[in-house]
Amino acid sequence: MYQEKRPTCVTVIGWAWIIIGGLMCLSAIMALFSSVMIREMSQTDPNIPFIFKIFPILAIVQVCIAVIGLISGINFLKLKAWSRSTLEILTWLFLIFILGFMIYWVFNWVSMSSGHGPRGFGVMGAVMGVVITGIYGVPLGIMLKYLRGPKVRNAINGAAEPINSEDAKGGAAD
Repeated sequence: MYQEKRPTCVTVIGWAWIIIGGLMCLSAIMALFSSVMIREMSQTDPNIPFIFKIFPILAIVQVCIAVIGLISGINFLKLKAWSRSTLEILTWLFLIFILGFMIYWVFNWVSMSSGHGPRGFGVMGAVMGVVITGIYGVPLGIMLKYLRGPKVRNAINGAAEPINSEDAKGGAAD
């Protein structure tokens, strides 16, 4: 029987998105519970920050994105073509979010620390923001490279390499 081997990059990306989706669901559920507790604790305060008013909506959006990532990761392992496109879109969105957050972080850190703290404190925070962005952004960039690359496209299209060399030569088939 002719079987095709799934490339390692497909397995790694699929499982990464399954894990990311699961962690995002867990995070969103904890955030939802936190927002309910904060809202209950601040019922007497009419000046509750706006973010706590929309937090449940943000958590629901995060759950939806997490479920999409989780389902796409599972189907990516099954080499479904639509899942590659979905994971590519999600990866781009995460990269844009991470870059946006870095800009937000650096801008706020520098503006809040200017004139306060020891010399170099503002630069240290900005460098920290860039390093953290790299820690999250580089793996996503590598993932995006493979999602758009020929190995993944060939695997999705059914042109992956055979498991053993006899099958590749057209030899014995079970």
